[in-house]
Amino acid sequence: MVKNDDQQQPLKVGKGKDALRSSTARKFGGWTLFGGALALIASACGSSASASQANSGSSKGPITFQLWESHNGGPVGAAVTHLVDNFNATHKNVHVQVVVTKASSKLEAAIASGNAPVLAEISHYDGTFVKSGTLVSWNQFMKGSSLINGTNFYPGVWKNGDVGGQHYRLEVDAKLSEVFYNESMFAKAGITTPPQTWSQLAQDAAKLKTPNVIPIGWKDSSAHILPAFMSNGGTMLKGSNSVGTAVNFNNSAGTTTFNEFRSMYASGLLTFDHGTTLRSDLASGHMAMIDGTSAGYQKVLDAVGGAFKVGAFVEPAGATGHAYNLIQGLGFVMPKGHTKAQEDAAWTFVSWWFEPTQQVYWDENTGYAPEQKSTTTAISTSFLSSHPGLDASISAIESPYSFPRPVSDSYNEVQAVLDTEFLDAVTGKVSTSSALATLNQQGNSYMSGASAL
Repeated sequence: MVKNDDQQQPLKVGKGKDALRSSTARKFGGWTLFGGALALIASACGSSASASQANSGSSKGPITFQLWESHNGGPVGAAVTHLVDNFNATHKNVHVQVVVTKASSKLEAAIASGNAPVLAEISHYDGTFVKSGTLVSWNQFMKGSSLINGTNFYPGVWKNGDVGGQHYRLEVDAKLSEVFYNESMFAKAGITTPPQTWSQLAQDAAKLKTPNVIPIGWKDSSAHILPAFMSNGGTMLKGSNSVGTAVNFNNSAGTTTFNEFRSMYASGLLTFDHGTTLRSDLASGHMAMIDGTSAGYQKVLDAVGGAFKVGAFVEPAGATGHAYNLIQGLGFVMPKGHTKAQEDAAWTFVSWWFEPTQQVYWDENTGYAPEQKSTTTAISTSFLSSHPGLDASISAIESPYSFPRPVSDSYNEVQAVLDTEFLDAVTGKVSTSSALATLNQQGNSYMSGASAL
């Protein structure tokens, strides 16, 4: 029996929240049936083949370790499978097993139980691990690397995993906000170029509105509110986008941003929903444009299925005259407690992952923005001309007005209250002034140590 998601049940190939993936079982839905099942059974039962006790590279075979990551299916999952299979085929002394699971939420418990994987992808809020000293710093491995350094990585990406000069997390999935649109609808409405300002966005939306078409679908997430707020002069932390112990939303930037969305919502130009629903509505012709991240472009293309051309543009400029953006996404971390041979094996994979060949494949097949300048240089102009989503991503990642999300765990809670107060204000449940006052008060309470999550 396999312990899968805290329940005892048989391993189902291609199903369940945790699964081991490899192209060696593509005929069975892309999931490993035999070797993967045995590895996962051993991991769950606490045998010597657990995640924390993987093969250390004896004469019996290569060093084998697990990579926990959460990309289950779709373009991103397929790209992970392809790249890991290529690595395993070309590296006879190291073998990577991909376990699809929610590493961000499960890693802490795995570390506490002594069953942590050698490598995992987690979100920004890694402060708990850093404070407890349970992660290995990548600094010792990066020395002398010509690819993995602050010169080659874009500044916002490099800062994303920097805690006091130590990199405990190397960003893998660089997501930035952008808008995807139905090019046929734009042409029919006489819109020849994407909007450059928020007022132009509202004007274009009015041209696109019909009884059967909602002009704009926006993601109901703080990550898709903050870029507009910053473009209007706000900062994620008081006086800064990266360092600080307080927030400051109750100001002119907050008022302008909330009211812009409130006006479009009240006029029927905009609605809020989850990404899957937005992509479906765009594909069916019920929406003209949808907000998303760079990682969503390939998903949109899949949803549309060639029915029409999908354009893309970065979110418009605000009162500052600039289009700000938010850099987010998962990153590689390596928990402590493994042998040096396992750590070196993980670094062999990580350093290979960031080579231009792999990075170009990754970005072209997922839509993620390049994390490195060398990758951008290697992507052909012909590919970018036919994939405006990636082109917009590059424009955003190269902008000096793109900033990483603060790494403080407290900011996760700030974003939760931002979601609530923003939607309540925009949909008319409360006034903008009331929402901003509550947001500021609760946000600063969380930044000072209080918790609600």
